[in-house]
Amino acid sequence: MRIARWMVPVVVGAVVTPLSIGLGVLLLGTADDSEAAGGDAPAPTGVELKAGDVGVPLGYAKLLRDSAARCGEKLLTAPVLAAQLKQESNFNPRAGSVAVGESSGSADGEGSLTDPRTDEQRAADGRAGGKRAEASPSTAQRPLTRGIAQFSDADWAAEGIDGDHDGVKDVLDPADAIPSQGRKMCALLRTAKRHPGYRGTPLELALAGYRLGWKAVEEYGGVPRASGMDGETYAYVAAVIRSSSQMVVPVGGDVSGGWTLPVEGPVGTPYHQRGSAWSTGVHTGIDFVVPTGTPVKAVGPGEVVAAGAEGDYGNQVVIRHQDGMYSQYAHLSEVKAVVGQSVQGGTLIGWSGATGNATGPHLHFEMRTGPAFGSDISPVPWLRVRGLIV
Repeated sequence: MRIARWMVPVVVGAVVTPLSIGLGVLLLGTADDSEAAGGDAPAPTGVELKAGDVGVPLGYAKLLRDSAARCGEKLLTAPVLAAQLKQESNFNPRAGSVAVGESSGSADGEGSLTDPRTDEQRAADGRAGGKRAEASPSTAQRPLTRGIAQFSDADWAAEGIDGDHDGVKDVLDPADAIPSQGRKMCALLRTAKRHPGYRGTPLELALAGYRLGWKAVEEYGGVPRASGMDGETYAYVAAVIRSSSQMVVPVGGDVSGGWTLPVEGPVGTPYHQRGSAWSTGVHTGIDFVVPTGTPVKAVGPGEVVAAGAEGDYGNQVVIRHQDGMYSQYAHLSEVKAVVGQSVQGGTLIGWSGATGNATGPHLHFEMRTGPAFGSDISPVPWLRVRGLIV
């Protein structure tokens, strides 16, 4: 496992001292190494699918929205489905896969499951840190797949639906394939939520299950590791998550979109540092050492589910993201976000401070599997898979 070495300061009272910690390359939730400007609350900002040549082809936007909405409980979003189709087939409804080691195109010169990306996409993924592993036994055994959502014949026979109700289930018809993709992903997400001990968030597990089959996810105990035999599945999952934020545009507000760190500043107290200052005996997030009044931004697309005072956390904001995870921003001097607001990466949600149980100004940042205290995971792998840290 490749180890990145960070020198980070630890806040002890008002003293900042350096601490060297090793951070392994893992997926979300698996690492356990451990005042303000004014302003009225903004009007809620929404997003919609980015349509056209640089986003989702116009004919597929409604299919994607409807397919995600049918899942219910806000488990699935249209941008995730769109990013998945981009990776699977680059929105080519007649894409066909080939066996590993053969020509990258199908018989009619279309895309492939092994790597359906264009040269430009491959270059972009390379710049963003994505990598594709050499063929592995599980990769070589993968069945041939077809269509915009890349179903195998066996999977299509079991899971394909007549989405447009014309009496035919056609894997090459996006009106059938996209609703089938949505239904399959919804079922995988529900299954994934029943396995909180697996390596990865529910969305990551579902994407890996779509790519490999759920049986393989069970055998791996989660999403395959980047350096393992199925590293290309790790790269696929990371690419879908990374590009999902590029599939939307803001409506009714000025937001930057994408993924970003919540503040610009050095990292202080790390995750799960032990100490008597915390009720659980360990630190449940990571701290960013920044002065009072530093703008705090949403790390990525999501919906604000809490905004205001919360005991020892002081003023906080909690955001539910597209993968079902929650980010928390605590000890704020002032909150700008409002409950129910849709945000993108870079949306201003408040200003840093020292409210609640804090010995000095900083931003306390948590990643959680639920909205409340006690569901924390290490934020480091979650930030890393989105390209925000090395």
